[in-house]
Amino acid sequence: MAKNLHEFMDKLRAIGSDEIIDVKKAVDPRYEATTFMRKLELAGRNPMVVFHEAKNLKGGKAQIPLVINAFASRKKLAIALDLPAEQYKMEPALELSRRYNQTIKPVVINKSDAPAKEVIQLGDEVDLFDYPVPITHALDGGPYILGGSVILKNPETGFYNLAMIRLHLKNGKRATIHAERHHHSGMIVKMHRDAGKKTPFAIVIGHHPTYYLGSQWEGPFGKDEYEIAGGAMQEPVRLVPSETLGEDFLVPADAEMIIEGYVSVDEMDEEGPIGEHTRYYKTIQNGKVQVKHDPVVHFTAITRRKDAHFQTIFMGHSEHGLIGSIPKEAVIYEKAKASCPGVTAVHLTPGGMCRYICYISLKQRLAGEAKDAIMAAFVSDWHIKFGIAVDEDVDIFSDQEVLWAMALRTQPHRDFFVIPECMGSPLDPTVGLDGDRPLTSRMGIDATKPYGLPFSDVCEVPLDLLKNMKLEDYLK
Repeated sequence: MAKNLHEFMDKLRAIGSDEIIDVKKAVDPRYEATTFMRKLELAGRNPMVVFHEAKNLKGGKAQIPLVINAFASRKKLAIALDLPAEQYKMEPALELSRRYNQTIKPVVINKSDAPAKEVIQLGDEVDLFDYPVPITHALDGGPYILGGSVILKNPETGFYNLAMIRLHLKNGKRATIHAERHHHSGMIVKMHRDAGKKTPFAIVIGHHPTYYLGSQWEGPFGKDEYEIAGGAMQEPVRLVPSETLGEDFLVPADAEMIIEGYVSVDEMDEEGPIGEHTRYYKTIQNGKVQVKHDPVVHFTAITRRKDAHFQTIFMGHSEHGLIGSIPKEAVIYEKAKASCPGVTAVHLTPGGMCRYICYISLKQRLAGEAKDAIMAAFVSDWHIKFGIAVDEDVDIFSDQEVLWAMALRTQPHRDFFVIPECMGSPLDPTVGLDGDRPLTSRMGIDATKPYGLPFSDVCEVPLDLLKNMKLEDYLK
């Protein structure tokens, strides 16, 4: 069986309610569903949630259930990558890096064999307001498609690009698309618009997490990302002709739902406000809203499984960060290790919204190598504002361990350094609203022990006894 969301959900159900729960109560996608998710989060829980009786945007019962939090823990993503659940630290990024380097070409199948073609809606039947599209936060400007993987096609090469891009619904057939111009997706939209042509697209709503991990690959422009997704899934992405453009635009056959459409040549409309991955509104400051505009899209078709689920992400919370951070860690690790072979692990911390704070573990060969590793991380991802390097005896997946090293293995005047006026993230609220000048500083902290110099020994219980002791032998 080809990998899909249903298969992953079955795997989580076999593990238990810590990873997936079912809500049978009627729930409104306008604020109520995400408020429930926030209550779970505040209680220290991050299960995948299936809202079986979700309402639609018209107030009636939605045609399909709503799913949130498929990517909300490193353990879930480890399971998706066929790793043991306890191998959730550096192992998912290393496995994903290996898969990215083993691309698999997609295969085209017959329409009759495609689960995503079991229900087809065209013309007047196309109405996204019949579905449980959430409004996430209190000041959001309306319902957003947030968990979709948008498919675009490079008009010059014919290669497909996959990216998780938000769309602000204006009605059931019309939306705006936020394809940032420095991202590959924005470049493709610009190519079409500059040529005076519509930009065809499709949106995957719901698929196996490894498909999404493939869509989050970060690499050079110009590769066919269906092949990258196939590598991430460890099997070919099965494709089928779209309803709108047929064989000229292929879409995943095993998605829960496919939404087809095109970006208009010149129409623009207001976009937002929307709570970002930073947990801030970039365009709301002291209650004042700055109006932004994005290209308009029109929907032409909806196809789906009969038993489809409408998958979304909880914007600005753990799953939003993790689905992007694991692929980023894979890239940062590869580039940092190429510069400094002693690098053993990297971690984009949840406290840094899985973007802005990077911990680096390494075994130094020479004095100064920790700073080189930090610099390598900085040039690997422009989001990073703080890079903290520690010795390999420090667990970088524990903030307490890293802060211990920072407190007692550094002197700020010697081990902290700042690089001013770097390119940063335009979504960082400390960066100005001018999209052409997203300038930030970066701080590096070398929290390793001074190489080659005497340093105090760490106090610890006998390690052989610690390794072999089993708590259950004492708690009978």
